[in-house]
Amino acid sequence: MIPAAALLLGVLIVGWCSPPVLARFGTPQGSPAAAITWWLMTSIGLLVSTVGGVLLLALPGHGPADQITRLIDACLSTISHDGIPSLDLVVGGTAGTLLTFALIRLLSSSIRRRRRRNQLHERHLDALRLTGSRPSDRVRTLWLPHEHPIAYSLGGRHAMIVASDGLRVRLTPAELQAVFAHENAHVRSRHHLLTGCADVLGRTLRFVPLMRELPKAISLFVELAADRTAAAECGAGPVRSALLTIGATGGPRKALAMSGGDTSIRISRLEDRQRLPLRSGMTSIIGGIACLTAPAAVAVALMGAFSLAFC
Repeated sequence: MIPAAALLLGVLIVGWCSPPVLARFGTPQGSPAAAITWWLMTSIGLLVSTVGGVLLLALPGHGPADQITRLIDACLSTISHDGIPSLDLVVGGTAGTLLTFALIRLLSSSIRRRRRRNQLHERHLDALRLTGSRPSDRVRTLWLPHEHPIAYSLGGRHAMIVASDGLRVRLTPAELQAVFAHENAHVRSRHHLLTGCADVLGRTLRFVPLMRELPKAISLFVELAADRTAAAECGAGPVRSALLTIGATGGPRKALAMSGGDTSIRISRLEDRQRLPLRSGMTSIIGGIACLTAPAAVAVALMGAFSLAFC
């Protein structure tokens, strides 16, 4: 039970204390790709560690739980799985029930979101067939007869970019190219999948601060990442002016609109283009591994401190 309790306590510590840490190191001034990796890896590590902790509780006499317990048995001789089998059974059963309930909620929320996304895609595909639009830049483009400047993208197998006639009227050719570069970046990088996963986790596990902050953080960083790609292709000026022209006009909830995220932060980053750091794949990888293993690392530290205290 000791390794399981330490691991679940590590989950609680990381789930409640990691958002300020991630906000400090994964700032908009840093690499958006690294920040996305860190937030998602921390969330995945939280889920994996929770499942692992519950399995250790449910099966205290099998697998790694028994082996780890024997290693620290000399220091914790007063605590034994054999001495409290009924407690193991009660705690393990309760934890397993709660975990099963949470997984069912996650699954049902994912199914509902996927169904709504498919319905949204079908409506846009029907409109695309009626207008007879042709693919543009390898991604189909649906032009809407709307006077306001609108631009958003839909991901998945039937990915497409949706733009309005008002966009062509109000934007210069350079700005229009920047908008399409931005939306194409969303499609190529599968940002819709990332924001969808973050949204499901945030809605289902809102009682965990990390999960509650996850959708907002991922939404901002995917926009910053798309801005960076568009600025690299078309220049920061056209991206910034297009964003100012479009303003707060957005698209459907399941889409990624050009005006998404915190526009003030995005504009500030575009104005400070010369200070944008280079992408660091190694930073993303090392940070992602650290985030993924954070609950386990906290659990090991807790068991070490506990052992020293009782030795």
